[in-house]
Amino acid sequence: MVTIFLILALIAVRGLETYLFIKKVSKVCHQYDWKQVNNDDMLILEIKEKDYYLTSNWSAYNFMFLKGPSPLSMFFSFKILTIENQYNNEVVEKLRKNEVI
Repeated sequence: MVTIFLILALIAVRGLETYLFIKKVSKVCHQYDWKQVNNDDMLILEIKEKDYYLTSNWSAYNFMFLKGPSPLSMFFSFKILTIENQYNNEVVEKLRKNEVI
């Protein structure tokens, strides 16, 4: 009984960690996209479109959520949930170059 409770508690804690990490990544994506728009005024037309991130390769939502690791793989990963651990060096360098992380 205690073992089942501990396993459920571990699953709940990891689920909460994953949820909070995904919220953090979403905030970073939002900041990155708006910095890109501030640097290039023509991108404002793209960002106003619904679901712009599906077709815009410059969008952090595109290369972090759509082309990055899935939330399920993050949940089952033994790595600590940080951007540096979950994403490849190319993504981390893009974010650092734009001073988002």
